[in-house]
Amino acid sequence: MTRPLRILVVGAGIGGLSAASALARIGARVDVIDDKPEISVAGVGFGLRINGLRAVREIGLLEKVLQIGHTAPGIDNYDAEGNLLSTMSYGTQDEGLPGCVTMSRIAFLELAARHALDNGCTFRMSTTVADIQQHDDTATVTFSGGDSADYDLVLGFDGLHSQIRRDYFGEKHAPRPVGGVAWRVGLPNRRRIMQPIICQGYGGKIMLTPLSEDTMYMVLTVAEEGRPRYDASRMAEIMHDRAATLTRGSEFLADALDDVRHAENVAYTPYSTVWVPYPWFRGRVMIMGDAAHTMTPYLGSGAAMSIEDGVVLAQELARNDAVLDAQLDFMKRRLPRVRAVHDRSIESMLEEFDSVTDETYRARIDHLRHDEPIANEYANRLLRMPY
Repeated sequence: MTRPLRILVVGAGIGGLSAASALARIGARVDVIDDKPEISVAGVGFGLRINGLRAVREIGLLEKVLQIGHTAPGIDNYDAEGNLLSTMSYGTQDEGLPGCVTMSRIAFLELAARHALDNGCTFRMSTTVADIQQHDDTATVTFSGGDSADYDLVLGFDGLHSQIRRDYFGEKHAPRPVGGVAWRVGLPNRRRIMQPIICQGYGGKIMLTPLSEDTMYMVLTVAEEGRPRYDASRMAEIMHDRAATLTRGSEFLADALDDVRHAENVAYTPYSTVWVPYPWFRGRVMIMGDAAHTMTPYLGSGAAMSIEDGVVLAQELARNDAVLDAQLDFMKRRLPRVRAVHDRSIESMLEEFDSVTDETYRARIDHLRHDEPIANEYANRLLRMPY
């Protein structure tokens, strides 16, 4: 490019903030807007496997991520009674990187926001896009405050319910429920677990993931149709009861479930997915991350895919003279990779939920004991592939 690109990133989430730094590091002038008044995020924690760690290394954040995160070598699978079924590795430590690092979502966001500011990005909170007028070489964006500015690219990293996707790609790509829900809560790490534990129950699972020696978070996933509304004052009780139903009263996780009863930070999230077909751009307007490809979290790679998007776009803009060429090369690299992860994550969810009856539960336990390690190795190799 003969002059610095001017790029607007819509959405100050994990993907948007990472993209802002990636783009600033190739010399672009980056503005970031978000409809929230301050940096915040739903959920408790998340993990980055080797592909996500490569991507944060690309934007200069790896050392700080390793400082705030907890290295996890693998996952232990148990049945509802606490019998160890298998231990699955996150893969070899390629390039000296750990297989997976788990961390607090808000800690990562705060880190990524500071990094973007240090790279010269500007932020405007409580701001949305009111209008975009596209021209041959630029897009004129009018903001909710009434002012406007010209950009070479407008990137919608505004998540599952993306305004940019709705306004410029159409309602036909709205989120679709996939029949599963997650209950999440932060808890004390009384067991001092050092790597995630998955307990397969009847019709769903309970996962404990360490964030440090002292803290962890629990995720309970179960099939649930519709969008029921729950009394906010009873969320901890409901989550506890759901977990007890999955384990049929087993003592295996009784200590953690007792902590759930007293928790005040229970979050309930129905799973929805988004898949926008080729291409993820309309002229100078692009969508990325969850705005283009929301997936279920069963490969632990939704956040990593969003971070990869920004890194790959920055690489293509740096090596191409024309924005369109960069967009086309970006799609060539991203579409098959993200589609494979997106589809496999849904398949994994459906396999887990098919365990309600005694017969299907036993079949699921047998799968976890014998076949899941091989399926996991496929995921490891898929994620280790270059992005």
